[in-house]
Amino acid sequence: MRFFIILLMFLPLFGSSLSQMIEKAKSYEEEGDLKNALHWYKKAALKNESNSSLVETLKEKNSEYVIKELDESSKAEIYASYLEPYDDKESDETIFQILSGSFGLKPYKSNYIMPITYDARKSEDRKSSETKFQLSIQKEIFYDLFGLNESLHFAYTQRSWWQIFEHSSPFRETNYEPEAFLLLPYKERYSYLKALKFGYLHQSNGQGGELSRSWDRVYASAFFQLGGIFVSPRIWKDIGDLSDNPDIKDYVGHGDLTLFYPWKRQLLRAVFTNNFKKENRTSATLEWTFPIFNSGIFGFLQYFYGYGESMIDYDRLTKRIGLGFSISR
Repeated sequence: MRFFIILLMFLPLFGSSLSQMIEKAKSYEEEGDLKNALHWYKKAALKNESNSSLVETLKEKNSEYVIKELDESSKAEIYASYLEPYDDKESDETIFQILSGSFGLKPYKSNYIMPITYDARKSEDRKSSETKFQLSIQKEIFYDLFGLNESLHFAYTQRSWWQIFEHSSPFRETNYEPEAFLLLPYKERYSYLKALKFGYLHQSNGQGGELSRSWDRVYASAFFQLGGIFVSPRIWKDIGDLSDNPDIKDYVGHGDLTLFYPWKRQLLRAVFTNNFKKENRTSATLEWTFPIFNSGIFGFLQYFYGYGESMIDYDRLTKRIGLGFSISR
């Protein structure tokens, strides 16, 4: 009740639209919907962020449900505060989703661009220097459906190699990786094991004829924390047709091992594969991301040695180093 009294004291300064916002917030709170109630209280506070009493009261209410500080509000929330509220919450949520672009999409693997990379292994069909970039997103489909805190995700990763120094600057190769996976956290106290992951992954280069490369896999992986180092072994089993690349397992094997170590605002990551055959083939990806001032963008250094960097080159030895920028890691 004290919260409503304080808000009502400032109604003359906020205008009629603010009154509607407060009434909507009150109705949500009466229904027990704290998330939407606090969303509308926050919109009301954004109408006059200089009002310290209103801001402090909102922070006090926030003790029941965690939301961002007002000075960290997204532009979408600020823009939404200028709009008149609708009579139903579904319309309000639709407008806010449009403004924020929030469709539950999150980064999955690293999102980076390396304007210049260099492959020390010369090839007649390409320039040694080219641009490489990766886009990777995920969408959570459901959470805790079976009461195990599990989550099902759909993910998509696209990786491209761009011959910017060739005439007309063609894209030499692009790999497409749609993926679905189930993540199961493991919360046993003092256990090194932190989570299990089971998934399906398709990988192809979208080409036809002799240039076509593709395969499908199911996999299982685990995540361990050993001190400050995270270790994630993964094994996979190919399913379906391998006619485009029948010997791919002879080069990339049946699994990989990922290690990563966060040190302050820097991150070191390494991924290793091995075919475990007499004609041994080991591949390694080494990455270092580091902050650039406080821009939210990170410097990105990557070195790859081995086979399988791309689908078209799964059977070619590559020695590539590149430097660029990452916006997620």
